[in-house]
Amino acid sequence: MFSTRFGPGAAPAPDRRPSRRSVLRGAAALGALTAAGSTLGGCTTTDANAAAQPNPAYYPPAYDKIVEASRREKKLLIYSNTSQTAWQPIFDAFTGRYPWLTDIRATNLGSSAVYERYYSEAATGGSPADLLVSNGGPLWGDYAEREIAADYSSPEKDHLPDWAEVMPGVWIFSTDPVVVLYNRKTLDESRYPTGLVSLAETAESKPSRFRGKIGVYDPTNAYGYSTNQGYTSTVTGGWETFGRLLPFARADHSSGTLVEKVVSGEYDASFNLSGGVAVPAAEGSGGLLGWSYCAEGTVVVPRAASIVRTAPHANAARLFVDFLLSAEGQAAVAKGGLTPYREGVKQDDTDSLQDIQRKLGADRVHLYPYTEVPEKTQDAYVERWEKAMG
Repeated sequence: MFSTRFGPGAAPAPDRRPSRRSVLRGAAALGALTAAGSTLGGCTTTDANAAAQPNPAYYPPAYDKIVEASRREKKLLIYSNTSQTAWQPIFDAFTGRYPWLTDIRATNLGSSAVYERYYSEAATGGSPADLLVSNGGPLWGDYAEREIAADYSSPEKDHLPDWAEVMPGVWIFSTDPVVVLYNRKTLDESRYPTGLVSLAETAESKPSRFRGKIGVYDPTNAYGYSTNQGYTSTVTGGWETFGRLLPFARADHSSGTLVEKVVSGEYDASFNLSGGVAVPAAEGSGGLLGWSYCAEGTVVVPRAASIVRTAPHANAARLFVDFLLSAEGQAAVAKGGLTPYREGVKQDDTDSLQDIQRKLGADRVHLYPYTEVPEKTQDAYVERWEKAMG
């Protein structure tokens, strides 16, 4: 059975830093209670009667029934761990196509809280959520075992890679690279990292200077586990690099915290951050922050969406998933700072998955799989990681 460490009911393992794990569970629960959805506005009479845009030629004729049924639903609620900055261009483009669906709400929860909030509500009478969106790899394994996903196959499927439907009813819509974020004022230009190997070399050159000055995503967090385990399992010499770098690092469980501490100068750099968070932060920092792929090997952690069987606005949810996977939707994904993967998508200065593969070499870009992870495997990994950290 899939581990519940990243799911509801998780309990700290005996004698294994229970206080930190308790903090992680508490943070997730707090996010579930306090996160507020963002809405794009109410549906007007004009919007409700707006003509639908033509469907792509490869969509089945019956798709018009989904479009028309969505007019009666008018709304969409997404439980998500994705920022509003990333969502806004997607919502704008989607409502431009379906103007009667302007009441769209998306939370910005922790990766665990996305699922926990839905599971809790579903178990006590029903949830208002239509979709779940997350990049917490191991959590999707638990979700799949519960058979919660709606039985829906997107007409975009044949125009995407085979792995786009990563699990039944779970659709990848962005392939965000794991990157290094660094402070360009606290680091000399000659020390700007090009990956974890170069960051380890810098730390080892002045141990007293860099000890405790590097941030890393905690592997007891679902996304943190994906990024850490993804690197050590796919990048040549990954564990050796971690053995050199982790003694200088401090663990955090939030991308926001990891970014903030680099901005303040408390950390010179943070690694294992999602490019969907780190790159916009660097580009909006006025030159304070820089970022880099890992030249020795970059892990890509997919972000996925799934319609739940209990979705109260199931037709609107189908339109939204299909839009995310379409060429138009993938271009909007790029505008929000996330990484599109559909071939031939037009974007401005946001790299696509294909761009990253061209820059680094396809053999140095590793797509993290959504697979079941036994609890014993997770325990063993975290134990080894913590020993390396010292």
